[in-house]
Amino acid sequence: MWYSRTDDRLTLEIKVFPRSPHTRVGPVEGDRLQVRIHAVPEDGAANAAVVSLLARAFDVPQRSVDILVGQTSRLKSVRITGSPVDPVTFEKDAVDVKSK
Repeated sequence: MWYSRTDDRLTLEIKVFPRSPHTRVGPVEGDRLQVRIHAVPEDGAANAAVVSLLARAFDVPQRSVDILVGQTSRLKSVRITGSPVDPVTFEKDAVDVKSK
């Protein structure tokens, strides 16, 4: 399973695609949620973009998104605290996430 929920904490297994022409969350491929970002994987820019994108997608402040594993990898484990969004929303289709 690509996600788990414990109380108000959601843990996601994601695969990041940096330098993508689109900024999207989803769909799930294999056992990971795909996350596509424009940012390049240099100087933490990609991680910052992932945190920002997931915060918008899951309707939480950026401080509620933590990269637990995979700081320098495309494969990451991410914890999101306090999200009202059901992660299944992103399971089958890619969702373009607009700025708030």
